[in-house]
Amino acid sequence: MGKLDGKVAIITGAGSGQGRAAARLFASEGARVVVGEVNQDTGRAAVEEIGAAGGEAVFAHCDVSREAQVKAMVELAVDTFGRLDILYNNAGLWFAARGKYRPGVTDAPSPLLEDNIWEATIGVNLKGVYLACKYAIPEMRKAGAGSIINVSSIAALRTGRGGNSDAYTAAKGGVIAMTRTLAVEHAPYQIRCNCIIPGAIHTPLAGPFTPEYEEAVRQSIPLGRWGQPEDVAKMALFLASSDSSWITGQFFVVDGGYTAV
Repeated sequence: MGKLDGKVAIITGAGSGQGRAAARLFASEGARVVVGEVNQDTGRAAVEEIGAAGGEAVFAHCDVSREAQVKAMVELAVDTFGRLDILYNNAGLWFAARGKYRPGVTDAPSPLLEDNIWEATIGVNLKGVYLACKYAIPEMRKAGAGSIINVSSIAALRTGRGGNSDAYTAAKGGVIAMTRTLAVEHAPYQIRCNCIIPGAIHTPLAGPFTPEYEEAVRQSIPLGRWGQPEDVAKMALFLASSDSSWITGQFFVVDGGYTAV
């Protein structure tokens, strides 16, 4: 018996990194998975990978900042699998800051960001979470319960300089606040909403990587290693499953101890 037997899950940004690890894990635990992904190649590859392992998944081409595409993704989940139980708002966007060990990265101007960078960052990281919840929650009410898992960032707890820190921090801080509001508003319908706050996870979003950059980050983490996508996926599984049935409105830092220092 899997922890998610009989459940239907939407995972956004599931074509790579944390989202793809979660899609594999959720499917292995019995969930039927909707792979929401803006990149069609990686999204379809994730579906094929799940199918090859004996799981069940379908691809939804979705830019989470576009309402019509989010609505269509939720409709696909219900039309294909008959219900919706889990929403994992994992899709994210970050314009990396150039640092001592990251040559060649183009800084966005800060604190006054170019409008397109601000809008894109807020659109994916905050508006996208709102839109997915907007369309998923009515379906969860029909199902009688649900679990929403949002992804913030340690940037919401410890900000930095340069890059698009202003927009990214604002968006990820907003995700934490929205999580609490949604949890309280929808608790009467047995819809739980929690938030994961990842630290330095070794995914394409955190790159580009140089040996010096990887080592500098590693040394800043008390547990002595970068996080892997599976570290976050396991927390997401806990929050998606009945193991966390009396937990809502909370955030969980998964950072190897970085913010404890």
